[in-house]
Amino acid sequence: MTDFYLLSKPKCPLCDEALKLLHQAKPENPIRLHVVDITEQPELQDEYAWLVPVLVRARDDAELRWPFSQPIEEFLNT
Repeated sequence: MTDFYLLSKPKCPLCDEALKLLHQAKPENPIRLHVVDITEQPELQDEYAWLVPVLVRARDDAELRWPFSQPIEEFLNT
C-alpha cells in the first residue's frame, strides 16, 4: 500500500475538488490517503500557501500540483 498526502487548507474549494477527484480515482493498487491541513504546520504554510492542493507521493516525495497536469490514476500508479 502506498501512502499519499493531500496538502490542503480549510475553506479551499480547489482542495475539495481535488479530494473529490481522488475519491473517484481507481488506482491499480490500494493507497492510503492522508489529508494534511497546512495551516497547522508553519513550515508547510510557508512553502505551500498559494499552491494547494498538492498531492504528494510519500515514497519519493513526488508532487502533483493543482491544476493536476497528469491524470491522477497515472500519478497514483507510478
